[in-house]
Amino acid sequence: MLVFSDWTAVSLKKSREIFCIGPIAKGFSFLLKYFLNLKKINWSKSRDSESPDSTNFLEWTGLEWTGQILFRRWSEYLHRYNFIDYCLKECPSSYGLLDALKHICIRVIEFLNLKDTYDKLRYVSKKKERISKELWEFVFTELQEKSKLADDPETAKRICAARGDWILQDTDNSTELMSYVVDVDYDQSLMLWHIATELCDYTDTDAIANPARKICKILSDYMLYLLVMQPTMMSAVAGIGQIRFRDTCAEAKKFFSARGLGPQTKHQEACEKLLGINTDVPPVAVKGDRSKSVLFDACILAKELQKLDKENSKKKWMIMSKVWVELLSYAAGHCRPNTHAAQLSKGGEFITFVWLLMAHFGIGAQFQINEGHARAKLIVGK
Repeated sequence: MLVFSDWTAVSLKKSREIFCIGPIAKGFSFLLKYFLNLKKINWSKSRDSESPDSTNFLEWTGLEWTGQILFRRWSEYLHRYNFIDYCLKECPSSYGLLDALKHICIRVIEFLNLKDTYDKLRYVSKKKERISKELWEFVFTELQEKSKLADDPETAKRICAARGDWILQDTDNSTELMSYVVDVDYDQSLMLWHIATELCDYTDTDAIANPARKICKILSDYMLYLLVMQPTMMSAVAGIGQIRFRDTCAEAKKFFSARGLGPQTKHQEACEKLLGINTDVPPVAVKGDRSKSVLFDACILAKELQKLDKENSKKKWMIMSKVWVELLSYAAGHCRPNTHAAQLSKGGEFITFVWLLMAHFGIGAQFQINEGHARAKLIVGK
């Protein structure tokens, strides 16, 4: 594998300057060029305008498909987990024989401690999405701009510790929105913003394509997947995320079932029912603090976010997308390095590449800023 590595390509490029081995290096680098094309990220087809001649050649020879299977560097997919979709499908659809058998099967699966595996197969495996170039460029640009502000270790730590508050401090409605990232735990904030993003997405009537809206939806589903399905990876920041998710699901299923909503219900109808709740009284005053559910608090957040539409509909989605990048980078920077490394053997996760990108820019909890020309030093032992 070393012969066909990126390091070999760089060495061959330098060897062209040597007279005796230059022709050999030039001939081998020509073959190596096409091999390395197989290892490039296969961006989502939503935007694939680069190197049309090379792409057509790979598709014509069938090497593109071969490269996707044998030579890709990581899975190139983002797993997605949607809260409302999960709760609707978990609600009983009827009270007939088939529903009773399904209920019995679920109980047997829970008794065998296979519910997580069942949920992963049913709700996650079918929701994979190939990473798009728009998403990667958006995350890259956001982290790059923040790295330019990290002129000293203190500022770099503040940027790493931000989980939405860095971008919200400059918004018009910052006072109301800031409490949903500063005054709550990380796992609670993630759940709040995931449900609020879902409510805003399905009730937004703007038909104009908005890239920021799509980025919000993808990152929202991906971060919930990490929280629920990758508890080991998120253990440093998850807190009581599993308990909070379970309590919120229980309250959502109870709410949907009481209104006759189930697997056949459209998401838009379910979201409209949630937004129709009277939230004048704080949820904690009604249910107390025993339940860790954030369902109705998320409805309040969604209504606050909808107020941003009065000025500019695109403004809301741009702010939300930047909040999601901060939530993603916060988790990436606080996950244990050995957890990131272990995940690479399982196909890799997008959050690991974000972590490496933060190392490149010198921002993160595990990075030590030094004086001089060195930008950052990665401390893997922490």
